[in-house]
Amino acid sequence: MDIEILGPLVVRVGGQQVRLGPALRVLLLALLCAGGDLVPAARLAGMLSETGMSRNAPATLRSHVSHLRRALSDATGLEHGRTPTVSLLTDNVGGSTAYSLRVHSDRVDASRFEAGVAAGMRELHHGRFDSASEMLRSAVSLRRGKPLADVADRAFAQAEIARLEGSYRTASLAQVQADVQRGLHRTVIGELQSMTDLWPDDEMVSLLLVICLYRSGRSAEAARVCRAAIEITLEHGLDPRRLTALQLDVLSGSLPPAGLPHMPSAPLTSHAVTPAR
Repeated sequence: MDIEILGPLVVRVGGQQVRLGPALRVLLLALLCAGGDLVPAARLAGMLSETGMSRNAPATLRSHVSHLRRALSDATGLEHGRTPTVSLLTDNVGGSTAYSLRVHSDRVDASRFEAGVAAGMRELHHGRFDSASEMLRSAVSLRRGKPLADVADRAFAQAEIARLEGSYRTASLAQVQADVQRGLHRTVIGELQSMTDLWPDDEMVSLLLVICLYRSGRSAEAARVCRAAIEITLEHGLDPRRLTALQLDVLSGSLPPAGLPHMPSAPLTSHAVTPAR
């Protein structure tokens, strides 16, 4: 079984999609967000309800749990005695029922994504830019849309959505950084311009875009982008030293022809006004 949450929920067994109704999708995602921890029945019932707890919430939850357990069991072939990759467990905590979902990490696309990002970042740190770019691009490609899209408006999913969005942002920028180090300045300009639309207040996006424009023979455009980024940085009360140092290099024509230039304050990492968790 494979579970995909980097977009609308998809559950597959042997390449075939398993159909789950709306309530079962929310239940599965709520338990996934708990990371394998036990979730008290009362809290889980509240997660499933749009309007708050109702008198029949415990009975409704038991019914949903039973249907989800049966759907997962049928899908993974437990009737044939195979070891499950996904298990929905029931336990007793302080005299109350609680539930947990145990999933092999390699069966969830978000776990594979994060493992790929970690591996790519290690390659980038060690200066192995070709392999870093390949690993990070592969990880980023797993995203199909907003993480946990089925429960994007639910309170229980917000922390996990923010964490996954932050990881995606970090991986996307690191992949472009690796390509810049490989000398692919013209190739990544379009990606960086799209990132500017997504994250207009991210300093690293602006730094990389300025560098790539300059090295592609578009120095006037590079200067304009740099000036606009400095203005945004100052508006938010942040330190513009890296951008102003880069601006001086662009205006004087002294930007190094390869690699990432040395700039004051910090290494070249993402620095947004409102960083994702």
